[in-house]
Amino acid sequence: MKFILDAITSKAYWQYVLLSKPGVESVLSILGVFWLIVSMLDFFGLYGWGKGAPYVFLVLVFLSIAISIALRLPRKSICVSFPQKDLTIEVRIDNLFDTAGAIMISTNTDFEGDVSGGKIALDSLQGQFTDRYFKGNQNELLSQMLAKLQTINGSAPFPLGTTIPITTHGKTFYFTAMSELNDRGNASTTQDNVIRALEGLWSHVRNAGELQDALAVPVVGTGRGRLTQSRKKMISLIAQSFANASENGKLADTLIIVIRPEDAANFKLNLYDVKNHLTQVLHCS
Repeated sequence: MKFILDAITSKAYWQYVLLSKPGVESVLSILGVFWLIVSMLDFFGLYGWGKGAPYVFLVLVFLSIAISIALRLPRKSICVSFPQKDLTIEVRIDNLFDTAGAIMISTNTDFEGDVSGGKIALDSLQGQFTDRYFKGNQNELLSQMLAKLQTINGSAPFPLGTTIPITTHGKTFYFTAMSELNDRGNASTTQDNVIRALEGLWSHVRNAGELQDALAVPVVGTGRGRLTQSRKKMISLIAQSFANASENGKLADTLIIVIRPEDAANFKLNLYDVKNHLTQVLHCS
């Protein structure tokens, strides 16, 4: 609810609804429908413009604006679909861990997981996961990670995209190597690394994971990954990567790209704008 109120009271929201190209097109489209109806009534003699025409026009403009605003109230979720593939990509403003289905957790190529020792920041995605599901029992998580890594050929640092599943609390979490640690233990990544990481995730889900109703992925790389690309661009990159991978076999019925509420507010993300962008990029409905 707070997000809705923050959006309605923001300048960015009203600029998008009324002053952006999609906003103006929406108002004009609705006005065109009203104009057609009034013209038809006038043609069949059921209504005459008369001297009140200017006032009627102003009323129609006002109604068009009001309806356009009502149709574009702030939302916390939008979907784009691929009817021919029976796939859906949803972009949602939410807490990642409250999302149904399997969840991707981005990690480093060393699969370093020591949160209590300070090697992994508590406010990072991996730190939040550990605090939520293995609070006071980090060693259990580290043991599970080590056991999974021992089934993989090679040693740390592992290739970007290496993915191991961790199952806890009835959910599956895919730990995917997306960033690299420097000598000081700081993680960073690049756009190319994110693409490679996503390709590794999709490959693991297809070849070793179970077909999921939903697979949730955060807007990776934009936080501690230190990427400078906009959230909207990274959402598009994730969606495009998933769509391309799905050409080789279904990965999940729905991909859920999750945006933190704080990021949505801080970076003024408008989901209508995101949907318009995705529809153009992915050529979907």
